[in-house]
Amino acid sequence: MTCVRDKIAFECDAQSVHFTVTYLTEPKGEALVEITRDGLLLKSLLWPAYKIWNIAAHADDIAADLEEGLSTAGATGFGGNVYVPEEPTR
Repeated sequence: MTCVRDKIAFECDAQSVHFTVTYLTEPKGEALVEITRDGLLLKSLLWPAYKIWNIAAHADDIAADLEEGLSTAGATGFGGNVYVPEEPTR
C-alpha cells in the first residue's frame, strides 16, 4: 500500500517519546502515526484520521506501555477498537 503524505496534523512529546501524526491523501481517511524515542522509530502505523486526537489524549499511556496505550487510544467506546496489534512473527 502506498501512503501519500499531506500535512502534519500534530506533534507532541510524552515521557521522552515523540509522536508525529500526518494526514494522508492516500489511503483516504487515514493518518500516519510515527512514534519515536531518541530518534529511533518504535512504531509506525495507519490510524483512522477521525481518531487521531486520541493519540494526543493518551500520549502518556502510550509512552508508558506502547501496546496497552494504543489499545486505550483506539477504543471506540462501544466495545470495539481501531487498533489491532500485529501478530508476532515466529
